[in-house]
Amino acid sequence: MVSQRSVSSQRDSPVRPATRDEYLSTWSTLHNGIDPSSSVLVRWWLRVVYTLSAPLVRASVSAHAVTFTAVLVAGAAVALSRPGTSAPLLAAVLIALSGLLDSIDGGVAMIGRSQSQWGYLLDTVADRCSDLLLLASGFALGAPMPLVVAVGVTTLLHEMARARAVGAGIPDVGFLTVWERPSRVIAAAVTATVAGAAPASAGTSATIGISVTCTLAVLGFTQLMFGLHRRADRTPR
Repeated sequence: MVSQRSVSSQRDSPVRPATRDEYLSTWSTLHNGIDPSSSVLVRWWLRVVYTLSAPLVRASVSAHAVTFTAVLVAGAAVALSRPGTSAPLLAAVLIALSGLLDSIDGGVAMIGRSQSQWGYLLDTVADRCSDLLLLASGFALGAPMPLVVAVGVTTLLHEMARARAVGAGIPDVGFLTVWERPSRVIAAAVTATVAGAAPASAGTSATIGISVTCTLAVLGFTQLMFGLHRRADRTPR
């Protein structure tokens, strides 16, 4: 999904952590005005993120530390994606944890009011690293390389197109597609779970999982491009 960090001036003195309402307001601003209450799932998820992020802020855990941990956890999931064993079940847990940490780092930054330009850049790079590591998990489990590469290329194009749209001044680019970060995490976690539950057919499970993943990636990219095209037509030149 769109990064939860933004640019703000540095503060030398301790600041008051953001309340949940302030967190939701900041999240909406950073996501191009999306109303958190417009979706039950989004509203529930943001409450979970706030609940988990607030204690980390009080413990002075930095958003950068959470970001790095998310990538390391995703890397550990790849190491555990061993076909023919039940280890992928643990990999699935780590994949889900990595996805959760990816949301928590933004929550820590917003609640602790520690958003920065470097944090925005770091979060974006970390997200793409995690995306590629999730695909590496599927490849390690036996998915064909061409399918894995196709998903990777489509995912990177998806993110590049959205970033360029923001730079071009196209309005309302914060709409969601079927291929946002949560979808990528869920697809990878399900693939690993099935491969771990049936070790003898891990390669087949991984192939089916990445095939479904590829379909979602193409649908999401197509949805994004059509949406951006409609919005670009309304943008004054």
